[in-house]
Amino acid sequence: MHRYLMISPEYNLQRVGGLGVHVQGLAPRLSDRVLLDLFVPRYQGLGDYCEPLRRHGTVYRADAIEPRPGEDFDLQVWRMNDQINAAITRHINIGREFSLMHVHDWLSGYVANDLHQRYGIPMVATIHATEMGRRRGQIWGNPLSERIHLAEQYLIREADLIIVCSEFMRQEVITALNAPPEKIRVIPNGVEYEHLIHLRDQLEALPYIRRRWAEPDQPLIFFVGRLEWEKGPDLLVQAMPMVLEAFPNAKLILAGKGSYTDQLVALVRELELEAHVQVVGFISDQTRNEIYAVADVAVFPSRYEPFGIVALEAMAAGAPVIVGDVGGLSEVVEHGVTGLRTPNDPQAIADAILQTLHNPEQAAARARRAQDVVRTQYSWEAIAERVLEVYAELV
Repeated sequence: MHRYLMISPEYNLQRVGGLGVHVQGLAPRLSDRVLLDLFVPRYQGLGDYCEPLRRHGTVYRADAIEPRPGEDFDLQVWRMNDQINAAITRHINIGREFSLMHVHDWLSGYVANDLHQRYGIPMVATIHATEMGRRRGQIWGNPLSERIHLAEQYLIREADLIIVCSEFMRQEVITALNAPPEKIRVIPNGVEYEHLIHLRDQLEALPYIRRRWAEPDQPLIFFVGRLEWEKGPDLLVQAMPMVLEAFPNAKLILAGKGSYTDQLVALVRELELEAHVQVVGFISDQTRNEIYAVADVAVFPSRYEPFGIVALEAMAAGAPVIVGDVGGLSEVVEHGVTGLRTPNDPQAIADAILQTLHNPEQAAARARRAQDVVRTQYSWEAIAERVLEVYAELV
């Protein structure tokens, strides 16, 4: 039986964004089917060094120092990779053989490139985003961004096959990273939908859940995600005065953390929206799901989005969704059918919110159709099958 190696900078105890959610959904499903060793960093002593993963998998954690934002961020990532590399090398030296290696993003590309060259292990690389995309093409003159871009290009060159989550990302890795089109396979992200599908029906019958966040007559608007420029939370804040003209008691909850937090708080204060916009910071998955279940609309006005797992989660929970008409979000949400798509413009976002709030029955119908799409097209079991097909191309 083939044994596969997966390397990820994020997993359940060190989860930052969509990459961690992706690996947490995919790895267990693969482990139900094949032998899988998942190596991840272990920060601040959190998590066991070794633990079973479903039927045939094992999670290995290597002690590492967590990289922090700064001018030497890539060097810190390299050191973290070096610590994971040492752990994997020890396993190989005592006889562990891997038929294939699956690496996630440049953040674990250093170790993957080294193992690929030293041991000739076939390599699949999943690219979740690019520095060029995150920086809107403005990387030149920024030494850190230039080095990250080169690391991404090197990983693309080393990888035998490349997985991306959308057609948008396929084009981006071709144009931004000079990836050979014949090496690229498009496989969407999945979503853990089973516990979300009936959540709205269950929690709507419990009014105290909604009262934690808004009064019964308050339209509740929800955003969750990294508070960064590319996610567009500032556009949503700027849309709120126009929403309040029609719904004077509407409330917006912004959940998540990121480098844009202070700017958002200042913008809320500048627009005198303190009574209507709440920046709540990091929230647990349970809290996030509760808000999905009682919100009148979930809005993800991204300027740049390779895919958008949070939108899928909101759709699975039955929340009417509005998304930025960009990137992978445009492929996930069918406008007017499973949600609404909008340009990156506060007025357009406000119009979409008002359309949703003024027509709750139509919004609920879109939400029901969205749940059907999530069930049939975005289960992690189906995604794992497609990933195994990619593995089979190399093994």
